[in-house]
Amino acid sequence: MKTYLSNLIAKFRADETASLTMEFVLILPLLMTWFIGSIVFFDAFNSKATAQRTSHTIADIISRQTETDNTFIDLLLVVQNRMMPREQVGTVRISSIQKDAMGDLSLLWTHSSDGASIPLVIGDIPLSILPEIANNESILLIDTTVPFVPISDWVGFTATEWENRVAIKARFVEPLPNTDFP
Repeated sequence: MKTYLSNLIAKFRADETASLTMEFVLILPLLMTWFIGSIVFFDAFNSKATAQRTSHTIADIISRQTETDNTFIDLLLVVQNRMMPREQVGTVRISSIQKDAMGDLSLLWTHSSDGASIPLVIGDIPLSILPEIANNESILLIDTTVPFVPISDWVGFTATEWENRVAIKARFVEPLPNTDFP
């Protein structure tokens, strides 16, 4: 019985008369999943990287200003949306944070481009993302969000929102004044 079974296995392995159609039908779902999955993964990676670059670009633009207002911050949302690969509507929130002589943080002003976001409060800021701030100095905290909807959701990616935070020092004035806030 054992020799019969081993002969049968050897005969099966030596047989090269398989049907190409059957092999194609068996491997096609795997190849399609891999192909579409790699496209979706690349799209997600590209979208996330572009959202990060956009956040840093917005931070660089706002840090070069000598004063700002809410209208200018709203225009930065247009810049963000134009830099993204697909037309998406995200949010931009810019906050000016100052460290006083006693070492306590205070929020000088904050503005969100969508108007619906909850204003930033000092307790919401994770101190681990802030650089070292000397007493009587200020920084700008830029929060951006960009929605991401994958090309196909059957490979495991679902719609999400990329969130980025960038802390940067104003280059020419400190703190950066917002003319819409007293």
